[in-house]
Amino acid sequence: MENKTAYECMLVVDAKLNEAKRDELVDRFKKMAGEQTTVEKMGQKKYGFYYLLNFHATSDVPAKMTAMMNITEGVDRYLFIAKTDVMLAQDVIRKQNRAKAREEYLAKKELREKEAKEVKEGE
Repeated sequence: MENKTAYECMLVVDAKLNEAKRDELVDRFKKMAGEQTTVEKMGQKKYGFYYLLNFHATSDVPAKMTAMMNITEGVDRYLFIAKTDVMLAQDVIRKQNRAKAREEYLAKKELREKEAKEVKEGE
């Protein structure tokens, strides 16, 4: 079995492309990265639309993706990072913190709605 490394790729796609073309472009690189690739849309910023791809692959995959990104029209910028064990642990902690914050937000929202309903019924 080949040794796989965790990678993260920040991909910036030209803002002039329509959504279907952007999705098609990102899907092409997602397929190159492998089956267990996650794609997170970061939204539009200064240089275009940002996408974050996380995947595990052998060391030749980012090189192949880089070659393809260099010749693909619509790819403005990209950056690959090989993740360390510490970075992977930080990702897990961030996901747990986001989940906890989401639960707290929903609990507070439910409480506010309940209080608003009680006030409305008391009128």
